[in-house]
Amino acid sequence: MTKPLIVVTGASHGIGRAVTEAFAAEEHPLLLVSRHPAALEGLPPEQLVRAAVDVADYAALEAAVRAAEDLYGPTECLVNCAGFLRIGGLETRDPADMSYEVDVLLKGVLNGIRAVLGGMRARNSGTIINVSSVGDRAPGPDGEVYHACKAALRSLAGSLQKSQAKSNIRVVNVAPGFVRTNIHAEMGISFEEYVERLGHPDFISAEELADIVLFCWKQPQHICVRDIVVMPTSSDFG
Repeated sequence: MTKPLIVVTGASHGIGRAVTEAFAAEEHPLLLVSRHPAALEGLPPEQLVRAAVDVADYAALEAAVRAAEDLYGPTECLVNCAGFLRIGGLETRDPADMSYEVDVLLKGVLNGIRAVLGGMRARNSGTIINVSSVGDRAPGPDGEVYHACKAALRSLAGSLQKSQAKSNIRVVNVAPGFVRTNIHAEMGISFEEYVERLGHPDFISAEELADIVLFCWKQPQHICVRDIVVMPTSSDFG
C-alpha cells in the first residue's frame, strides 16, 4: 500500500472505532488493537490487521505491531484510544481492579509508545496521538483513578514531545469533553443514568472527535498540535 501504517488501540468501539473509520477512508493500512476485535463492515480486508491484544500486555502488543509492520511497513502514527471508566468510592474499590485500570489507561499507552518509538527515532519521523480527556486538567468528583491516569497522560505527552523534538516526532494530546460512546456500559449503568449523573451535559460524537484527530495527523510534519481540548460550544464544563 502507498500510505503509511496507522496503529489504533481500543479500535473495536467508541472513539477508537471512529478513528479507525476516519483513517481507513484516507486509505491507510491499519493495525487495529483491541481485547475483543469487532467486525468493521465496508473496510477492505487487505487494508487492515486485527489483533486481539490487551494493551497491558507489552509482549503481545509489540508482537502485533511487528507483524503488521512486516505487511505494511513501519508505523508512522500511533493513536492510543484504549480505555474505560469505572466509578465508585475509592475506599470500596477492589485494589486489583484499580491496578488494572492503571495498567490500561497509563501503562497501556506507555507500552504502545515503547513498541513504535524506536522505529520512529530511526526514521526521524512519526506521530503519537493520545486520546486523553478534559479530566486531565479538570477532574470530576468520581473516577479518581481515571482522572489521575489522564492527568499523567497529559504530562507524558509534554515530556515526550520535549525529548523527541529533535527526532522530528510529533506528540499530540487530545482532550475531549463528553463523547457519545458506550463508556457507560463499563460502568454498569444505562446511558440515561450516565447522563443524569453528569448533570445532562451536551455531547460530541465519536465521529466528530475522530475528524479532529485526523486533522492533527494531516498537518505538515513540522507542525504539531500539542495539546487540544475539544468541547461542545454550549458547554461550560472545564
